[in-house]
Amino acid sequence: MSRFGRSGPPPPIRDTYSLLVLNITFRTTADDLFPLFDKYGEIVDIYIPRDRRTGDSRGFAFVRYKYEDEAQKAVDRLDGRLVDGREIMVQFAKYGPNAERMLVLQ
Repeated sequence: MSRFGRSGPPPPIRDTYSLLVLNITFRTTADDLFPLFDKYGEIVDIYIPRDRRTGDSRGFAFVRYKYEDEAQKAVDRLDGRLVDGREIMVQFAKYGPNAERMLVLQ
């Protein structure tokens, strides 16, 4: 099992810098993402949300870094990169009451 593997929500976001990774394949795992993002700094967590009913990936992930400059470097270097045949989008995650709605609209 992945060192990031878990079925529940991610740990508290306090003192971390979260990236939203969009357009991953439904078969992409945290173990697949780790070597891509680990090059740019200390990863605290990788979380791939799953559909509550089916258990399938929802096609996006959150990658958390300990330091902001490392997270920024990952955004700069990985946004638009091809991963498993798809062009991923990497940006700083937004949290709050409208965050889920904004994600659906993208």
